Parts: sequence; C-alpha cells; structure tokens
Amino acid sequence: MSLPSLISLPEKATASFSWVAHKPLQEILKALDAAGGAPMFVGGCVRDSLYGMPPDFDDPDARNDIDIATVLTPDQTVKALKAAGTKAVPTGIEHGTITGVNKGMVAEITTLRADITTDGRHAEVEFTTDWDQDWRRRDFTINAMYLTPNLQLYDPAGGLDALERKAVYFIGEAEERIREDYLRILRFYRFSARYADELDETGSAACRALREGLDMISKERIGQEMMKILSGPRRGFILPAMEADGILERVWPHPADINVVSGLTEMPEAVAAEVMLAGLWPSADPGGIGAALRLSNAQNARRRDALEAASAFTDLAPDERQARVLVYHFGARAFRDGALIAMARFGEAAEADYDNWHAALALADNWHVPDLPIAAQQLIDDGLEPGPDLGAALKRAEALWIERDFPVDDMSLAAIRQKAVQQADD
Repeated sequence: MSLPSLISLPEKATASFSWVAHKPLQEILKALDAAGGAPMFVGGCVRDSLYGMPPDFDDPDARNDIDIATVLTPDQTVKALKAAGTKAVPTGIEHGTITGVNKGMVAEITTLRADITTDGRHAEVEFTTDWDQDWRRRDFTINAMYLTPNLQLYDPAGGLDALERKAVYFIGEAEERIREDYLRILRFYRFSARYADELDETGSAACRALREGLDMISKERIGQEMMKILSGPRRGFILPAMEADGILERVWPHPADINVVSGLTEMPEAVAAEVMLAGLWPSADPGGIGAALRLSNAQNARRRDALEAASAFTDLAPDERQARVLVYHFGARAFRDGALIAMARFGEAAEADYDNWHAALALADNWHVPDLPIAAQQLIDDGLEPGPDLGAALKRAEALWIERDFPVDDMSLAAIRQKAVQQADD
C-alpha cells in the first residue's frame, strides 16, 4: 500500500471540521481502522468544510452526505463494520461501495479504485490500495482531497489551492476526463456555479468541443444536474457561458432567454430553480421540457404555474387590489414566482417601478388568502331553488365577491348573495 503525503489543515479551517468528532461517525472510523482500512474522508464533506460550509448534523440529511475512502475490499469493509456492531448495506458493492449505518449516521465507504475501461458514462474498475490511482480517476481537483480522522489533509491534485482561487479545474487533461464520463460536462458547470468566480477556459473549451457526448447521458441525470446548476449561487454567469458553449441547446433544443435569466439572477429576492428554468425557456412546450428533463410532478407544476402567472402581468406593477385578485387566482407562491419572471422580462420598466413591484411581492407574502365565505346552502336559504342554476349562481357570487375586494362583513356578503340570486332569476 502506497502511503500518501499528508499536510496539516489550514489553521482557519480547523473549526469547520468539528463534525469529525461526532461519536457515531468515530465508531465507524474506528471499526475500519481496526481492520487496517486506513480510512480517510473524501469528496464533498472535505471540500465543503474547507470552503466554510461544513455538514450540520442537526440536519438529518447532512448525516447521509459523508464519503469515506478505504484500502479494505468491500467484503473486508462489511466484516469490519459487522464486527463493531455497525450495519453494513451493500449499496454499490460492484463498484466498491458499502453503506455503514450507525445510530443515525450514514457513511458511504468505498474501496480505492482504478479505472480499467470507460465508455463515456460508466467505468469498469478494479480495487487497489494505491491512493495515487484513486485520486487520478476523479473529476475535479476540489473533489480529490482526502482527510484523515486526525485532520491531516491529503491534497495530491491541488484542490485546496483551487478552492482558495475560487476555481474549478479538471484533473489532468480535461478532454480525457470528459471522455471517461460525459456527465462531467454538466458537473463542470454545476460545480463552477457553486465554487467559481469565473469559468476555467480550458475546462470550458473541452466541454464545448465534446458537448455532443451529452446525448449519451440519461434524461434523469441531465435534469438533476440542470436543477442543481439553476440553484447555484453563481448561476448568473454560468448559464450565459453554457449558452455560449452550446451546452444549453444539447439540454433542450429550443431558444433560451438569457436576458430573463440575467434579470432573475440580479434580483435581491430568492429565486427557486424551477422559476429559473421557467425564465430560461419561457416559450417551451408546457409538457415537453418537464418530460425531457424528467422533472418531478412538483417541479414541473411549479414551473408551469410560474409561467401562467407571469402571463397575467403587464410592465406596470399591480396595485394592491389587483395584486389580491391575482394572488387569489394563482396562489401566493405562483404569484410571487410569476411576478419575478415578469420583472425580469420587463427589465428597465420594472426596475423603474421596483417599489410597487416590491409592495406587490410583500402583499403575496403577508396577505392571508381567504376562502369564499358564501356557501350554496346560503343561496338556497336566500330563495334560490336547488338545481342546475345553483352552481352558476355560486360562481357569480364568487366573481362579485372578488370584484368587491373580498369583503367579509355580513352586510356586504348578504348584498352579494342577493344579487347572485337575482341574476339567476333573470
């Protein structure tokens, strides 16, 4: 087994690794170490902690985001965990991954690997005890940093320097890494949208040259990566770069509205990924892009609702009464999402009227959307005969109630019911 050369953590980063001392996690590490596994953390938990975003184990989901590398084979890992009373789940045993579960802590434990063959998406691997072979098969330098249980860093690719530069670099030759797995094209933009201040031109050029390889990637994975890109804090410069590099047209072959996206990213309000997607392709077939990216029903519904609401706005912000009508019709979330798209679409006109747009958004956040305080039985009590006209009369009552700005006092409601009944009799 080749031993890696370790360095001390930067002093300023030490506090971000307090999670390493979490007792259930330490018990997993000790089980592996007792079997000679030389376990080291790797990947996101190391990268994000060095970036100042350590996992928060008060959040149950964060306990599922720990990756550990080991020289043990999968069978040896299972044996070591079971000997320590820790549950071992063979989640990806053919690729060397065993999931260790201990008192609510979940860790993905993977044997060091070397690629034997690759086909542009999947790799045939062999297990190894050589740390050098393991890191060289990874995608980006920031994802090839390892950490020992006593907080010593193994950084063979220069990932720490890349983090400090706020840059995302492929390991070795960018085109070679991409040909191994074309999903790395989208991962390059996704990680850049999170960690980079500017796009690495070498990586960008490689993605541009090999973009047709995205046709090998499943729609589900493309959709997952796109939603992560659309959630990235630096999506404002990444999406135009993806358009310029010809990546967006491989994702969805329809014109992208980069101007709307740019407007959305410049807003102080939070903009969800589904809203960014709606703004990016506002003229897309309502069902087509959802199916193409394999969006969940909830994701696609939010995208569609945002576009429908956006179509109801003009370049002037709605006044308070108009805003209430739209919030009632679309719901507060769709109103807000649609208003943000409309503001981005109208650009300077909306910017000049920003205070009024902001007031409309605040109304959506704070106004309690009422239920219609008129029931069919009340119309019957007011003299309307039960029958086919009852439903139409109730709709008229609702329209009058909205028109009169949602009154709730008895006198106003009685007048609305009376007029609805009278119109039914005419």
